[in-house]
Amino acid sequence: MAGNTGNRTRRAKQRSSSLPLRKRRDQQNSRGQRDLRIDNVRGFLIILVVVGHFLLPLQESNTRLITGILYVIYVFHMPCFVMLSGYYAKSVYKNGRFRWGKAVQMLWLYFVYEIIVFFTEGLAYGFESHFPNFFRESGAPWYLLSLTLWYLTIPLFHGFSGKRSSAAIVLAMFPAVAFLKYVIQVGSFLCFDRTVSFLPFFYLGYFSTQNTLDRYLASRFKRPVDLAAVFLVLLVLVGARDLFFKYNLVVYGADYNRWAPDLYSRAWLIHLIWCAMAVVISLGLVGLMLQRRMFLVTELGRNTLQIYFLHRPIRDLLVWYGFFDRLDPFNRLHVLFLVAFSVGLTILLGIGYISEAFRRLRTVFDPLLEKHHAL
Repeated sequence: MAGNTGNRTRRAKQRSSSLPLRKRRDQQNSRGQRDLRIDNVRGFLIILVVVGHFLLPLQESNTRLITGILYVIYVFHMPCFVMLSGYYAKSVYKNGRFRWGKAVQMLWLYFVYEIIVFFTEGLAYGFESHFPNFFRESGAPWYLLSLTLWYLTIPLFHGFSGKRSSAAIVLAMFPAVAFLKYVIQVGSFLCFDRTVSFLPFFYLGYFSTQNTLDRYLASRFKRPVDLAAVFLVLLVLVGARDLFFKYNLVVYGADYNRWAPDLYSRAWLIHLIWCAMAVVISLGLVGLMLQRRMFLVTELGRNTLQIYFLHRPIRDLLVWYGFFDRLDPFNRLHVLFLVAFSVGLTILLGIGYISEAFRRLRTVFDPLLEKHHAL
């Protein structure tokens, strides 16, 4: 009997391993290991990340179209991304053990990314120093360093798994961060300004579960939140240049001392208003997203890190080459072409061949980490 059971298990594993990767991933989703809705949200967000970064070189034109698109993207895309990073960060604990190797993986990628961007930014905008500054970063690599620091804070909050205690922590974090940034200027050292700014979003995702998401999607609050999200997106799109331009730094998580003096005394309140808008739009996006495989989007959502890692150096090289100088920001066809180009690049960077190369880069230290039981 035991032998037959073992044979059946081996045959089942063989059948599973012979399935195409896409089907195996969908089977994982059916067992609760993946959520197609979340993958689709991540795929949509990474497209926005690339589009936003490729529109930034044209931002100084301050046209209504470019400014509106940028503000719609930046008002919520990073908070939403951070929430989803927190949602999946529960894997940092396995069998009650903190897997600090996950933080090492992100820190390693940060160092590699920082070195790459140092050279590509230098080509595009000129070298300001002879060596990369690993301690201060306000460009794209900041996310990897912040993710490392967020992972390292998890042991402080991991024990608060109850609904009430975790909700109380998250609700307290938002005003605490707003006032902390107002009273103590944390600055850009180790990306603390953005690490602190987005910390509540990370734990909002971390303390959320599949049951939490399912209850929200089935609740009577979902439809009003969806409508509110659509309204806010339209409001920002239409009023970005006239109403929200002077508040632009808030959505970057920048330190308050970078704001205009007349806004400084109200900075904490503006920060809280932005947090509320970001949460509502993010929940609206999750609520409106499909719970099934979406063409290309789902796969992009499973390869977001490599796309995030690669697109920025490519943009810098295009700036160096003069690609953006050939575009007229006041010509809507040129702007739409740039958006389409960004989407196409996102799809190209999300293909499987790059995924394997990026996986090898990410796991360089895994044998050593596994030896120390860190993974």
